[in-house]
Order: sequence, then C-alpha cells, then structure tokens
Amino acid sequence: MRAGAIGLLLAPLLMMAACHKLFGDYTLDPGADAGCESGARQCVGNVLQGCNSLGTGWDNRAVCGSETLCDQAEGVCLPPLCAAGERHCQGAELRVCNATRDGWDHLQTCASAGRCSAESGSCTDEPCMPGALQCNGNRLESCKDDQSGWDKLDTCGSTALCNKAQGRCDDVTCQPGESHCEGAELQRCSDMKNGWTPVQSCESEALCDASTGSCGAVACTEPGAFRCTDGGALERCADDLTKWVAMSACQSAARCDAVNGACTDEPCQAGAHQCNGATLAVCSTDRSRWDVVDTCQTDALCQQTRSAGATKCLPPACAVGETKCANGQPQICNAGRSDFRANGAACATAELCNSGTGTCAEPTCQPGDTRCNGAQPVICNPGLTGYVANGSACASEALCNAITGTCGAQKCAPKQLRCDPANPTHLQSCKADLTDWEAVPCDTCATAELCSASLAATTCDQTSCKEPVCNAGEPRCAGSGADQGKGLEMCNSGRTGYTSCQTCATKELCNVSLTTKPFSCTPTACTAPSCALTDRWCGGTGNKTLYQCPSSRINSQANALVTCVTNGLCELTHQKGETACELPSCDVADLWCAGTGNKTLYQCPASQINAQATALGSCATNGLCELSRSEGKTSCDAPKCAVGATRCGGTDDKTLQMCNGDQTGFTDCDTCSTAALCTDSLGAKACNTTACLACALGEAHCNASGDYETCEANRTGFTVTDCMGNGCDEAMGGCLAAAAGGAGP
Repeated sequence: MRAGAIGLLLAPLLMMAACHKLFGDYTLDPGADAGCESGARQCVGNVLQGCNSLGTGWDNRAVCGSETLCDQAEGVCLPPLCAAGERHCQGAELRVCNATRDGWDHLQTCASAGRCSAESGSCTDEPCMPGALQCNGNRLESCKDDQSGWDKLDTCGSTALCNKAQGRCDDVTCQPGESHCEGAELQRCSDMKNGWTPVQSCESEALCDASTGSCGAVACTEPGAFRCTDGGALERCADDLTKWVAMSACQSAARCDAVNGACTDEPCQAGAHQCNGATLAVCSTDRSRWDVVDTCQTDALCQQTRSAGATKCLPPACAVGETKCANGQPQICNAGRSDFRANGAACATAELCNSGTGTCAEPTCQPGDTRCNGAQPVICNPGLTGYVANGSACASEALCNAITGTCGAQKCAPKQLRCDPANPTHLQSCKADLTDWEAVPCDTCATAELCSASLAATTCDQTSCKEPVCNAGEPRCAGSGADQGKGLEMCNSGRTGYTSCQTCATKELCNVSLTTKPFSCTPTACTAPSCALTDRWCGGTGNKTLYQCPSSRINSQANALVTCVTNGLCELTHQKGETACELPSCDVADLWCAGTGNKTLYQCPASQINAQATALGSCATNGLCELSRSEGKTSCDAPKCAVGATRCGGTDDKTLQMCNGDQTGFTDCDTCSTAALCTDSLGAKACNTTACLACALGEAHCNASGDYETCEANRTGFTVTDCMGNGCDEAMGGCLAAAAGGAGP
C-alpha cells in the first residue's frame, strides 16, 4: 500500500480525535473565585467594572474622571464638567475644578473680568490686550476692545481641544464611550475627547475587542504549551491564547508527548508525567495510556506543577480578575492564575496606582505645579495626588503668585526673560525695577517655542533668540545604539528640535516612512513591517518558490530559499519549517485504493502529495476499485454481476459459474454432464465441484455393472436396483428375470 493510502486512512482518525472531548480541556472553576451575574455592573472608586463573560469575576470597562462620575445604574462614565486642576473665569471670579470634576471651587475675585486670566490661572495686574486669545475651559475667547472682559469666539468639544495658538477648536479624536485597542491594551475615549485612556490590558492583542469594549476569554493559558487528546492528537496552545492548534496525530495517546510536543516511536515511560491541558497525567505501568493524577485550575498551573515535580496541583497564585499594585505598576492575575502580570503601563507615581482595580488614577496635578489656596502658595505633592503647602503663607491673597508658587511684590526677577503672552515670539526682559516687563522686545524669535528655548539667554539683544534647528514638519530617521537609523522623528512646529514619532522595526522601514505624503508624526507613523523575520511563504511563478522575510522586513525584498516541484510541496515545506523542498510522494497519474474497505479510488493531486489525494469515487467492492486502478480508469467500474448470481458458461455451456465476492466476474464451480443439467442447476447456493445436478427427473439407465439406476427425487444422484447378475434391460425399464429354476427379480 502507498504511503498516501496510509495517510488517508489516518485522516478520519485525526478528525475523530479532533471531535473527541479533550481530557485536558482548560475550564475556569467558577467556585474558585467570587462569582457575579452576567451583565452586572459596579463602580469601584472611579473605575466602572462589568461581570466577565464566564461570570467568574469583574473586568474594567472604563476609568471615569472621578468616583462621583461613575454611573453604575446606566453602566457609563458621566462626562466631567472640567479637567483636573483646570482654572476658569466666570466674569471676574477665578475658579478651579473641584476634586470630583463635577463643579467649581472659588479661588479669587479679580479686579475685573478683563483681569481674570484662565490661561495663567491667576488675577493679573493689567487687563488683557485687545484681541488677545485665551482658552477659558472649553471656550475660545478674545479680549474685548475696551479690555473689560472676554468675548466668546467658539465652544470646543472639551478644554483640551481649545487651541489658542491656532485660534480654533481642534477636532475631537473620539467620542465618549468609544473603545479602541492599542495592541493588547483596551482603551476608552478620554474625558477630553482628545485621545485614549487605558482601561485594561488583555491577555493578547487578539483578545482585545474594541467592538464590545472588553477582553475576550482565553482558550488556553500557557502559550506554546502542548496537550494530547485521549485519541492521540497533539495540540499546541496558540501564542495569542485564542485556541488549541492541531499539530500531529500520534499512533496512540501513549505515543503523544505533550512535554516535548512530539509524537514518539515508542510508548511513554511508565511513571512519566505530562500535562494534557489542565489535567496532570501519568504514564500507566503497562505504558498503554495516560492516567489522570489531578486536574488543576488551569493548564498553566498544571505546567507549574509538572515543572516542580509535584503530583498534586499547585494552588492558584491569585483569583480570576484579582488586581494589585507593585511599585506603581498595576497588575492583574494572569489567565493561568500562576502569577500576576502587568495591567497596562506603570502609573506616574505609586500613590496613583489603585490596587483594587489595577488601574492608574489621573494625576491631580503635575510635578512642579503650583497654585494659591487663598494666600497660601501650594505645590503638587510627590505622589501627584494633591497639593501641599509651599513655604509660608503670603501677607495677602493678592501677593500669592500662583504661577511661581511664591510670595512677593515683584513681577519678575533681575535679568529674567519671558516671551510676551500677547506676542509669543517676542522675547522680553524684566524691567530694572522688577515691577513689570519691558514693552519693547529685545529680540523676535522665529517661533514661540524658540522664544521659550531662549529664556536662558544671558543677554537681551538682537542675538538672544535661538536659531531654528530644522524646518517644521520635516521628518528624518535617527536613533542611537541598537536603534540607530530606526528612530522616526519630525521637526516640531516650534523648530526647536525633533519630536520622536516612533521607533521603526528596521532602518529600511524608517526610510520608506519618510516618503509618506502628507507625513504625520504619530505613534503609528512608521510603515508597518510586511512580514516577520520568521515568516516564510510560497510565491513566484505558480507559487512554488519558498521565500524568507528579509532583515528589512519588507516582503518585496524577500530572499528566495528554494523552488519546489509544486505549490503544494512548497506549502508543505513551509508548514514543516524546512528549507529543502519536500519530494513528491506520488506522480500525478498515480491511482490507488484506500479508505474503508479499500474501496475508494484516489488519484495523486496536482500538489503531488498523496495525503492531499482527491477521491475519484467509492466503488462497490475493493476488487472493482483495484480493477479500475489497474486499467488506469478515473472512475469505478460498475459491478460485473450480483454476488451469488449463477450462469452456465464454457465452450459447451455445461460449466456452472458463480459471481465472485468482488463482483468482478464469474468463477467456475462445476462441469455438468449436459448443458440442460447446467441450466437446471442455476441458483446453486455454494460454488464447489458438486454444485451441478446429477440427473434429470425420470432419467433411468443400466449402469456398467448391469444394474438398473433411476434418478433420485432431489436429482443429486441415482438409486441403484441390484439385478443380481441377471442383466438389465433399459427398453423394458428394469432387471431381466432369472433363468428357470433361479430366483426371479
């Protein structure tokens, strides 16, 4: 039998193994953790959580602006009224966003509305300049001509979208409630609609579902781990944990090695242990099977147990969905419950990490941020969770400088430079008396950012402004060390230097990215690799050439490894990870019989891989299949006769014949004495040398011994009448009478 026929016989076994219940299937143990009702929601602090699809724990669904903005009943985050620390002018009243971001706290009452600066978050000594712009919360405003206050120009989607520099509202990046996946990280639209806020880190990128705003359930928990079914099918846990991937069909479960991920020539060693999914199994003493030792909570815990040489499942290291913080890094129990893994990026400070939800709170303030609480200058604390006193209180509220967090009557320091708020490119110096700024700039910079970069100048003259470093929007490839030539950068709008966009996978991809028109500096600005270094594929004429992804990771620059006879052989070589082409296992013209009863006629496929053979038809018998194959036919011969059918043949129609079991023709059984007796013998039940009837009904004759014979009723022979030596007369139909004095018939 050809190897292809053997492969085809194994195929149904593989299918049966695939459909069979796996004794190592990974299932969550609902009793292992506190359960919840599917669809339930809860607020934990400012984090909105939903019961996971298995009802075993809670998943983070959104990080709200504050605890009061988490609406458990509706399952949504309410939109915040303001940004943390945001300052706002309501007429002449200077206000600050409260801690829960759903209202405003009073800070100070300015001399007039024109002297309330939401931009600096303070009351100014001088009123605003006519036509000057500011962002007052989400309102873009212009200073009135009479400097008495501010006129609204536009209302933006959020505070962050108010762009004073451009004098417009920026477009929203996303809408509240929208979800987004950045790799494996599930993100929700930020409160300010200008970007994405991390919610939860899924087990893999494939399990991040932006459409539902949740992480999908894993099919297995140990990427790359193997398991064996009780039918001997070897499977591997996919790297993205979404499924078990079929690898091989071993001869039996005892020849399936889940430790090394291979089928073995010999059965397992008695007493050896392996994990079949979450089931810890031991090779039986007769080496014929794997017996269950213990069933672990997850397949990963089984692997830990086996690695430790234990014969009792190790307990889970954590509960499903359990979270904690480790030095500011939010962590969550991994799918295998063998340890904790990072749940998103580390928080800005350890104090901002919420161990109960595995999330980071938004900083209340930024390092160095200052403000005044009445007359008390305060500064952002090291944990970025609030403000602490920054020195002693000032003599009055008006003397507290919220910008510097200090007290004093002076407006500036000796030789201090600034960029004119009304004309950001104008470099100004502090007046000698420190009471205000010189009205005439000492230099005009090319951009506001270059002006800001020039504040450290030791002189204030026509050479104080820094020269532009590059042209705004101009990209380049830079980087250092191992990333040399991979760092995609763009000259910032202020022309003070380059902003890092992204580190590309290769130098070549970075160079390709430079040609993108129009170029946009984003975290995804790099041209994505079109292949991974380990990728191989079949291409070229007839897709017969095996290619390897090049170091540039641009598939159009791929290296040809080898050209195979057929595309199928190329794909098989690719699947096996080999670099030498698989040889054809059959010729295109080859035919063979296989399948159940070896009755199915197969033909070698175009791939010349007999395991991929095409079934031409299923014959009535193996003999008919072999007959068709021997005659080179591509369809089954019809049966030549019905099994057990009889006929008279031979040169004189005296040979009784019967249809053979393969229905390929008739077999000679017996030669009858006459053609008529052969016809009478049709319908014989057995094919042997006594199948013919011996005589016709009524037939009688004298035999060679002189006795008289008559055909028996069943026609299988003659009844002999002994003529006692007196002789036989066929005409008379019996024995002759005895001579005188002798005995009569």
